[in-house]
Parts: sequence; C-alpha cells; structure tokens
Amino acid sequence: MSNNNFPASTTQAFETVRSNVAEQIESNLQNSAEQIERASKEFMNRVEEAATYSRNHLEAMVQASNILAEGVKDVSQAVFTNVQNSLQVSMAASRAMLGVKTLRELTELQSNYAKSVFDSVLADSTKISEIAVRCTSEAAEPLSACVTSVVEKIADRAKNAA
Repeated sequence: MSNNNFPASTTQAFETVRSNVAEQIESNLQNSAEQIERASKEFMNRVEEAATYSRNHLEAMVQASNILAEGVKDVSQAVFTNVQNSLQVSMAASRAMLGVKTLRELTELQSNYAKSVFDSVLADSTKISEIAVRCTSEAAEPLSACVTSVVEKIADRAKNAA
C-alpha cells in the first residue's frame, strides 16, 4: 500500500483516469479553439465580402447617377435649344404675317407655320426621347453589372455547397 492508504493499483487507475480526462479536456479545448478560429475567419471573410459588395454597389450608383445627371443636362440643353428655335421661327412668322397683302398670303403663311411647328415638335420630341432612352440604358449598365456579379457569386456558392 501507498502512503495515502490507497492501493497502488487504485492510485494508478485514478492517475490514468485523471490523465485521460485531462487529455480529453485539452483535446476539446484545442478543437473548440480551432472551430472558433475557423468561424472567426469565415465571419471576417463574409464581412469583407459584404464591404466589397457595398463598395461596388455604391460605385455603380455613383456611375449611374453621373450618367443620369449628364442625361438631364443633355435633355435640358435640347429643350432650351428647341424653345429658342421655336421663338425665332415664331418671330419670323409673325413678321412675315404682318407684311402680307392678301388673305390668301396670310393663310399660306399660317399653314406653313403650323406645319413647321408640328414637324419641329415631332423632331424635337424624338430627339429628347432618344436622349432619355440612351441615358437610361447607359445608367442601367453599371447597376446591371453589379447585380449580375452578386447573382453569379450566389449561384457559385449554391453550386459549391451542393
């Protein structure tokens, strides 16, 4: 028997159990630390990825906004030019009408003026519509590219998870 009144085999069995428990605890702690480290890395990767998505979305929004601002400028310029041209044509027609000598001459001038106004409005509205369509299409491109990128990454993840 040993000094503590336990048989040597009991002390040895206790020491073996204590050693096994200590090893199991150490192994569990090591596994937990590894899992926490992996989870932390994965979390940080997701945070960085979210920041990248946000940055890319913001850049796409800025690009689209700049394109739209340029389009609004182009439309405004076209409208201003159209109004200016319309005023000049109106003034010229008014001057010409003041100088007519017959009712027939006045009717012809009025008819020609009405036709030119109609043609001008049609051409001007077509031009403004083309500017608006072009601007909208160009502004949608960076946003569409951004959304496509996100959808592709989600599809890749789903594919890799399966």
